[in-house]
Amino acid sequence: MIRRGSKPRFSLRNLLWPVLLLAYAEMVILPQAAWGQVQGPVIPLQDAIRLALERNLDVQLSREEIDFARNRQNEARTGFLPKLTTEYGYRRPSGTTTVVGGVDVTNQDQNEYHFTGTIEQPIFTGFATLSTYELARLGLDSAKIQLQRTRLDIILRVKENYIGIIQAEKIREVAEQSVRQLQENLKVAANFYRVGLSPKIDVLDAETRLGDAELQLIRATNDVAVRKANLNTVLRQSVDTPVEVEDILTTAPYEKSYESSQETALKYRPEVLDAETQVAGAEQQITFAKSGYYPNVTFRANLYRLGDTPGVDGSDFSQRQTWDVGAVATWTLFEWGKTRYAVFQQEARLRQAKETLEKVKDTVRLDVKSEYLNLRAAYEAIGVAKKAVVSAEENFRISTERYKEQVASSTEVLDAQTRLTQAKSNYTNAVAIFNVEVARLIRAMGLEESVESL
Repeated sequence: MIRRGSKPRFSLRNLLWPVLLLAYAEMVILPQAAWGQVQGPVIPLQDAIRLALERNLDVQLSREEIDFARNRQNEARTGFLPKLTTEYGYRRPSGTTTVVGGVDVTNQDQNEYHFTGTIEQPIFTGFATLSTYELARLGLDSAKIQLQRTRLDIILRVKENYIGIIQAEKIREVAEQSVRQLQENLKVAANFYRVGLSPKIDVLDAETRLGDAELQLIRATNDVAVRKANLNTVLRQSVDTPVEVEDILTTAPYEKSYESSQETALKYRPEVLDAETQVAGAEQQITFAKSGYYPNVTFRANLYRLGDTPGVDGSDFSQRQTWDVGAVATWTLFEWGKTRYAVFQQEARLRQAKETLEKVKDTVRLDVKSEYLNLRAAYEAIGVAKKAVVSAEENFRISTERYKEQVASSTEVLDAQTRLTQAKSNYTNAVAIFNVEVARLIRAMGLEESVESL
């Protein structure tokens, strides 16, 4: 310890070690912020969303499901159209001759070839054909709804990861600033120690605080790299792809009212739309089951050709070509209550579908309520965090000046600097959380983007 009034002992080590420490921080610590990172092109958020939607496998699966449902609808549509069938056959009958006056007389062809062409047009199927088509159409609607649900989930994932990168980069900037400030504090403490104005413990304390800040910088730098890798994964590109993002964070209040948000969610949320589709499907199943109560009426036209050769060109015993038209009604009058039981089954399914719809609506209302409250709390947190930053900056400025005037301890300055770093980190986190909550509320309403006019 240097006694007051005594001349400090000169040492080359005391002169060089602060310089070496600063050189180490500039050459080793701060460059780690770019370790493993190559500056890449800036990708706007909308471009990131577009790439994710184009490449995501879940989206591709949903589109394949839509293609399947569309073809099923086309298949069901054919039930309304006429059907053409043909039949071609050969028959060799026995007893083609009879004995007349002791002479064998041929009375029919020994080789019979026949061709039949039939056109059938359903006239009434007890609404079964119509119900089948409507069920297929609802299946296509459901597939489209599932695609929209997948899109909303992917868009939210992109937004969360995109905002996460911005958040991590701002935290890294705060950590870098903290390291620079602590380096300056260390220089001041070392200078004061050399001239005997402060004890060595101040230098040691400053070194410890600087080491902690450097560790925080390493963690923050690593967090940036991890979050960029996560975004690359969502975009389905190499995790090592260089990527930079735009600062899209906003602190503007969200203007849409809670009541309007609830109405929008019940109108656009895919889960609600899908549940409503299931109710409509259950109603069509009842109609289909009731088709057993009605007759099936079909119009039929037949063309016949006969002959004793494969060309069915007629013979001595058969006319070459004939035709007929008619209508057929088929009605099952008694089947031990089979149709009635089938209707009861589908009515039970309809009640289940309606109850499920109400359950889904309750869940959606709760989601919107939770996200709206989280959004409001996040917005209020921004104001609190911003005031804390202003106070921490002023506290750090005053503490630094007081320390330079030797009316405050080094510990006071270091504590003020720690509080300033924490306040800035809290503000960055508050802003990022607010923006994420906006994205989540938009998802909870079933929208891809915020539409204030809805």
